[in-house]
Parts: sequence; C-alpha cells; structure tokens
Amino acid sequence: MKIAIDARMLYWTGIGRYTKALLDELEQIDAENTYVVLMRKADWGLWEPTAPNFTKVEASVNPYTLGEQWAFYLQLRALGVDLVHFTAPNTPLLYQGRRVVTIHDLTLVDYDTSRGRGLAKLLRSAKRLPFRLVFWNNTRFATQLLADTDYVHDQLVERFGAKNGQVRTTLLAVDPNVAEPAPIERFGALGRYVFYIGNVYPYKNLISTLLAMVALGEAHEDVKMVVAGKRDAFSAELEREAAQLGLSERVKFVGYVSDGEMISLYRGAAAYVNPSLSEGFGLQGLEAMAQGVPVVASKASCLPEVYGEAAEYFDAKDAGDQAAALGRVLEDKARADKLRAAGLERVKAFSWRRMAEQTLKAYEAAGEGQVTEPKG
Repeated sequence: MKIAIDARMLYWTGIGRYTKALLDELEQIDAENTYVVLMRKADWGLWEPTAPNFTKVEASVNPYTLGEQWAFYLQLRALGVDLVHFTAPNTPLLYQGRRVVTIHDLTLVDYDTSRGRGLAKLLRSAKRLPFRLVFWNNTRFATQLLADTDYVHDQLVERFGAKNGQVRTTLLAVDPNVAEPAPIERFGALGRYVFYIGNVYPYKNLISTLLAMVALGEAHEDVKMVVAGKRDAFSAELEREAAQLGLSERVKFVGYVSDGEMISLYRGAAAYVNPSLSEGFGLQGLEAMAQGVPVVASKASCLPEVYGEAAEYFDAKDAGDQAAALGRVLEDKARADKLRAAGLERVKAFSWRRMAEQTLKAYEAAGEGQVTEPKG
C-alpha cells in the first residue's frame, strides 16, 4: 500500500512525540508499504527518513484550521494514496478515502479550552462546533480508530457508537533516554519542589494543586511548585491565582523548556503531580516514572489504567485529598522510594515498538476494506 501519515503536528509536545516514535518504529518494522509523511515546512528539520520507502512531502496547512478542510483535502486527493493515517482527529470532512484516525482523548469534546473573556471567549467557543462535527464524522466513518488507552476505547464505543471491532487500543510509551540532562541554572534556585509540565487548560486542574499547596501548611513551606510549558492566557490566569493565594514565592512558572531541561527538572523534583480531570493517556506522569520520580495523580479518567500501582492517588475535585497525597510522598521517604521503584518497573509495560506493530495491523485491516459502518 501507499500510506500517507499526517505529521503536521510534529511540533506539538504529546502528538509530536507519538508521531515521531511511530515513524521511527515503522521504519524499522515495515519495508513493504510505501509511506508519504506529510509535514509543515516549518517542521522540516524535526524528522528525517532513514528508510528508502519513506518520503517527506510538504503539507504546510496548519492543523485545526479551515485550510485543512479544503486545501489539505485537495492535497490528499492529489496524492493518490491507498490509506491516510490522521494522527489526530482533525480530518477533512470531505475526505472519503480509507483512513485510520488516532483519537488521543476526548477533552476537546468535553471541555472548553477557549481563551479570552466575554464575547471573545464566546466566539472562540463556537469553534468547537465544527470540531464536534469532525469528531462525530470520524467515529462513524473512519476505517479504523486507534485509542491511546482502553478508557478512550470504551468511551468511543459507549458514548459515540463506534463499532467495537473497529477501535484498537495502541498504548503509548516513553523513551527514558529522550535527551541528555541540560543545565537549569537559568531558572534560579529551585530548592525542593513538586513538578508539572504541559499546558494549563482549566481541565488540567492546576488550580486544585495551588489550593493543595496552601493546604500543605507550614510544615511544607519550603516546598515549591515548578510549572513548565508554553506561556499563554491560561498560564497568566493561573499565575494571578497563585498571587491571590499568597503563593507567588512558592510557585515558579518557567515557560517552555528544552527536552534536556525537562529531564533535569524531572530528576530534581521531589514528586511529579498530575491533577487532571481528563486525560487520554497522561504521558508526562510516565515520563516522570522513567526518570525515577514518584508520581502523585488524580483518580480521573485513564490515569489509574496507565499508572497502575505506581502512583499515589487523590480525588481530583478535593484539594485537601491532593494535599494529603502530596504530604505522604513528601514526608515518607519509604513511600516515595517505593513509588520510584514501582514507577521504573511500570514503564517497562509500555513499548513504542508494540504500539507501531499494532498500528501496522490497523493499516493492514484498513487495506482489506474493514470499514466502519454508519451508526444509526
């Protein structure tokens, strides 16, 4: 088959890691199919093919734009491929060819991530309506659907009517050696800290961690919180919330960090915290485990499925419970050491190679014409 892989989001943190890992592994295991990897010109240096059956093709249409509904659709038609793998559910509605679509999570369906206030926020919220239509179209008509976890798999079947046989769980993984540790002196003296990396949309529930920091009280006044990730309207709002709670000196927003700095920040943390209300996988918690960091996480959505017994859990909607969970890890060295050991073992249950092998099976099934039927 001639297969196109949509790699226009290589520059994104989570989807980018997934897509690059998939490409690297497919090059190792599949010499039979021909692959066309669609990339934005701006990302041209992020990945280079090493196998002769893989070719880069420019597709400089930004994701989640009107352009991909027409210009990207026309490009896909012109390619004349047998199958397209969309690595996220932002697919052109007009495209009728065989396709495999990866559904990483349900957050854009269930939660509003619109920036701004008042009318500006309302107008941005309206953009969710076209995405809901695209998402619905995928669950009904995609040839094969890939889910990051059984949690997402079951949600697609139970809530959106996808056929069970057309949805495959392809668990993600982490590379413990993704980068060499890099100096982090530019962030100043961090001391003892709890770490979080990623976006800070409201559903990520970081406000609960700020409240937990307050609830930890005087016994842990020396413990800081370090938040890494792109600075935007949501991080600015969270920073204002921290100031109002009197946490300006204890919560440090360091912005974007390199992979090497990320590794150093993981390794220096007393704990990694994931308070999210909804995740499709929770990759950063697994990354923390791979670096020997105890993980404290909410019980919400797929996180217990992914982290297993290797995390200290709390009720996502109870800041006091989160404070108690953090306190147990910060105060009890034996508990923290047990979580470190369990985390290092837990990481071994996940494999990028296995994910790529399962994805290749989905390509083969799609090539044989196993098409999802419309749901009544």
